[in-house]
Amino acid sequence: MQLRKPAVAGQFYPGDRSTLTNMLDELFTSVQNNKIEIDGHIAGLIAPHAGYIFSGKQAAKAYYHLKDRSYKRVCIISPSHREYFPAISVYPGAGYQTPLGTCPVDEHARSLALECNGIISSMQGHRAEHALEVQLPFIQYFLGNIPILPMVMGDQGKESIEEAGECVRKLYDAYGKDILFVASSDLSHFHDSRTAENMDGELISLLEKADIEQIYKKLRSNDLEACGGGPIIAILKGLDINKEQIRVLGYSHSGEVMNDRDSVVGYTSALIFKNPKEH
Repeated sequence: MQLRKPAVAGQFYPGDRSTLTNMLDELFTSVQNNKIEIDGHIAGLIAPHAGYIFSGKQAAKAYYHLKDRSYKRVCIISPSHREYFPAISVYPGAGYQTPLGTCPVDEHARSLALECNGIISSMQGHRAEHALEVQLPFIQYFLGNIPILPMVMGDQGKESIEEAGECVRKLYDAYGKDILFVASSDLSHFHDSRTAENMDGELISLLEKADIEQIYKKLRSNDLEACGGGPIIAILKGLDINKEQIRVLGYSHSGEVMNDRDSVVGYTSALIFKNPKEH
């Protein structure tokens, strides 16, 4: 029973259960007035993955909308910051641990994913990667130790994005309203705050239009930045999302916390809607 131990607990977020729970309590309390009225089904989220003191509030704006909702599994798609590999890897072990408990890997979902082109079972991208791990306590807060499908994109080229999108489509066709998709991404990195706000504002505008082609084009040309651009595009493509089905929940950057406007990282979060299929 191979379990993936926390790699960044005590660094990106508190390493003990009590302190972590208290921090999440405070984050969700701070954003409860930002909750929007929702008629439809939330099929996916976009959430940042920096240390909680930097991006936790922005992430909480999305995750707060999971309150009183239920799913049977969550697929988290993350970029790989620490190692490149020409595939999309699914964790091969039994589960991911955090201070809040263990989320088991959904074996049926993993089997379905591994039928897709470009998806492999591998430890690559899972050993020390933070971008997937930091999403889990937010998920556990409202959904408990729910089964997960942890996927890391070692490559974010066009072919990999297409393959990840096809996998999302296959999983949604299989599970409908019972699966939630999470795209893990920060935005621009290490520009001054004005440059970051302009770049990220343009990306958010394209997100609000669900303009997948322009997002991909501008990320490839480095006009815009999002380390999890591949996961975002894959989920939007896989769920066939239009501009009526995405709601961006705001923007912030690290300079607002560090009081350093010379070199900041940008963050946004969003909800993705899709009429559920009955299964």
